[in-house]
Amino acid sequence: MKNYNQCECGLVYNEFSIILIQTFTSPGIEIPDSEKPEVKSFIKKDNEGNFDNQLFTNTCPRHPWDEGTPHDRMRTGPKIERYRLKGFDICIDIGGLTPARLWGHVHVRATVFFNKTVEISYRIIVTKTGRINGSKFCQTDVPFNTDQLIAVAGIVQHVEHWVYNKKLKGQEIDGSLKIVTISDLHLDERSNFHPTTVRTKGITFEEVQRRYRYFFDRQPCKDHDKPKEEKEFEYGDHNYIFLDIWESIGHSGRIRFDRMREDQVIEHIEQCHKAELVGLMTLYPEEWPYRMDSSYEDVCGKNIAIDTDDLVLANETMSLVVGTYGNRGKEAPTDWKKHLARRDRYHVSWPEYLVLVEILLAKKHTINYVLNKYIFNSRQAIRENSRTDSKDGQQGFTIINDKILDMIEQNARLSISLSDIILQLDSVRYLRYMSHKHMYHETSRRLRIEDDERQLKEITERVDKSLTNANNIADLKEANSTKNILLFISIASLFGVLLEGNGEAPVFSMISKEFGVFTAVLLVIITSIGIYFSMKVLLRVIIHYLRKKRISKKSRN
Repeated sequence: MKNYNQCECGLVYNEFSIILIQTFTSPGIEIPDSEKPEVKSFIKKDNEGNFDNQLFTNTCPRHPWDEGTPHDRMRTGPKIERYRLKGFDICIDIGGLTPARLWGHVHVRATVFFNKTVEISYRIIVTKTGRINGSKFCQTDVPFNTDQLIAVAGIVQHVEHWVYNKKLKGQEIDGSLKIVTISDLHLDERSNFHPTTVRTKGITFEEVQRRYRYFFDRQPCKDHDKPKEEKEFEYGDHNYIFLDIWESIGHSGRIRFDRMREDQVIEHIEQCHKAELVGLMTLYPEEWPYRMDSSYEDVCGKNIAIDTDDLVLANETMSLVVGTYGNRGKEAPTDWKKHLARRDRYHVSWPEYLVLVEILLAKKHTINYVLNKYIFNSRQAIRENSRTDSKDGQQGFTIINDKILDMIEQNARLSISLSDIILQLDSVRYLRYMSHKHMYHETSRRLRIEDDERQLKEITERVDKSLTNANNIADLKEANSTKNILLFISIASLFGVLLEGNGEAPVFSMISKEFGVFTAVLLVIITSIGIYFSMKVLLRVIIHYLRKKRISKKSRN
């Protein structure tokens, strides 16, 4: 049965924006010079649609990246560089009981944080005609229902839709829900730009993402000739969905949104379509009418918009914005029609919130990148610890000691770098309006960024403690050699005192008189042998120390 107080008829989406955000971090990030002839027609700096001045105050202190850089005004907020990339065409056929088709041009934007973290957004903007102000976008053959919207929005995340695969003779997820055709793509399989279209037959959307990533991330090229154990750490992509439903949202059946006030439309959607929203926010089609109302708070959370005529939901997978801007206030001082006419530039109704989500996603991904790098570093130390030449002999212990010290140093540098980035990304300190601060905090909570920070702190403390303990063990084992050296030095010093005298050895003279010459000579021989072996051990330790310094210097280079 359906949930209580739910509409029998569903929502209808005439115009909407699907922003698929791909985030990645890598030591191999290289931003191509947009003025170079070979890439000039593919990548351009995107100075339009920049909401920094509207979002952030002008009281932000001078940032380190401004040092020595000529600029006309003080930068505000975090360091964000935006680029416009050449997009591609897409056609998506949705099967099932209610088939539909979406086709048109996908616009691509890139946002770079601190030259380390990159967000590429693939923007599927659906209008009734497929155009805004002459620019080409996407369109559909019929208005979408929630299931069809889920199918397109989940093109990367994969829809939780079970189908029977005849070839595999079993059930699978998202097996034949949609057919995607890519065309007019200008990046080849090695992520090199071509002025003409490259071959795209059979290419998937995931492959398109891979090509756009490695246009910026040149790490595979740098690691190409390196042995496996020397290759740089590489962390995968994080994908996020930003849905912006325009004011043209409709309702099947007898209910007419065009006859309702804006706040009534939002209230109706929030109260009477909970099961439908749960299906949308979980990418779970068809079965959503059978979800319980009790799961709404856990999956969707509360509306984080302060306005009564807006609905904003967010979780770790996606954000949903339902706005009524086009229907707003004929008596309002804001010219909303003029504002919405610029959707060809902003691609969404609420570009300010999209900027906040991008900042939070960069923060979340950077934390998880460092967390996984910590784990990678510790595993490297464990791998060195398990080497056969590290188990026996002083040379093995020296290798462990050097590697562990190197891991501790890398982790310390990571912590310093992360702390600086997080401070810059905590831009809520410089947000101008209370409404934006509220949405920033609530979205951060829904993204569970505090949980990621807590986990990073726990792993950091655990890894550093383990590495320090292992380093102390290695130091203790090396200390045994030092103890032996000190023992021999003490013995030699003792004999030096015994042998002191004016041209003679008074102790041996006394022994020879008391016990005989033979005993005294024997004692001299034993002493000489002791001194010989002491010098031999001392020489070995010196060679061992020099070798250790050479290995340490080589590893740093």
